[in-house]
Amino acid sequence: MIMLQALLAAHSLPEQSKVLDQLANAEVFFPIAILIIGALLILFGFKAHKWIVVFNCIALGFWLGGLLGEKAQVATVAAVIGALLFAAISWPLMKYAVAICGGLVGAVIGMVLWAYFEQPMDMAWAGGLVGLVLLGMLSFVLFKTSVILFTCVQGAAMLVLGTSALLIRYTPWKADINSNLVGKPILMPILVFSVAVLGLLWQHQRHGLIGNDGAPVGGKGSSSGGSSSDTGKKK
Repeated sequence: MIMLQALLAAHSLPEQSKVLDQLANAEVFFPIAILIIGALLILFGFKAHKWIVVFNCIALGFWLGGLLGEKAQVATVAAVIGALLFAAISWPLMKYAVAICGGLVGAVIGMVLWAYFEQPMDMAWAGGLVGLVLLGMLSFVLFKTSVILFTCVQGAAMLVLGTSALLIRYTPWKADINSNLVGKPILMPILVFSVAVLGLLWQHQRHGLIGNDGAPVGGKGSSSGGSSSDTGKKK
């Protein structure tokens, strides 16, 4: 979930700077892990989409649970309960879990585009809502397309953030990199978009971008209906 929040913060200069500073000052394995996981999402997002969706839902449940339990001073317990609850319902409701993941990524994209076109930031939720609805509904019409889109965007955000944190931390030109990223807040979304496009091209070559392949089927009722119709044809 932190990756999604980080990409969401790309429209805001102080928040973007804060995220980069936190990653750069964290333990070295953390930005490395984000970088590696982001690359794996870009390369194998559709093939492993069920596990990706489950882990996203666990992170979302942990974050929401902690947020709700903070007022009652049981943030940790509520976060664990939220993570377990979201994990339990995400697998049997995979179609809807994919819609949630796609919708959240769409909301992030919508808010970033809203900021890019210099619209009033107090209305940025409107751009996020448009992206949420578009990518959320897309998962029901073109399941494979939605999965590839949100895994590429999420993976690209993780890859760019992890790489930026490592460059800021270990390279001799870290001051220039940090000043460019902070002074030009649109630079981060452009980098994420460019990497995501490369991921889209890669996954399109392997799986094809347009389609509804891999969508969860209706269940036993549809299969039994199909078998009964076949029996009727035989008679």
